[in-house]
Amino acid sequence: NTKEIMATKGRASYFKEKSIGHIDPGAASSFYIFEALAEVIKGGN
Repeated sequence: NTKEIMATKGRASYFKEKSIGHIDPGAASSFYIFEALAEVIKGGN
């Protein structure tokens, strides 16, 4: 979960401390991709 981490790269880094409390969309989408991949490997839908 990246919600509690201050952004240090990309556009969000311009907001410094204000970036804390927001989930990184790239990390969230990667999570869903790997979660779906794991489900397929296990034999799910």
